[in-house]
Amino acid sequence: MKIVDGDKAECDRCESVSPLADVSLLEKETNRNYERVLCDDCLGAVGVPQGYTLRRDISHLATSS
Repeated sequence: MKIVDGDKAECDRCESVSPLADVSLLEKETNRNYERVLCDDCLGAVGVPQGYTLRRDISHLATSS
């Protein structure tokens, strides 16, 4: 996950940069936790695969400058 300017994230699929309020986080807990940030367009294309959970609010990851 790439946080940009403290309050934006880069989509792991298309590499667009969006505010944290506009992206979602796909998570899968395994021996190696797996997290993937997706913009709304990519989330619509990918959906939520079986075994994954979707977290829509990741604004707590914002950092102040």
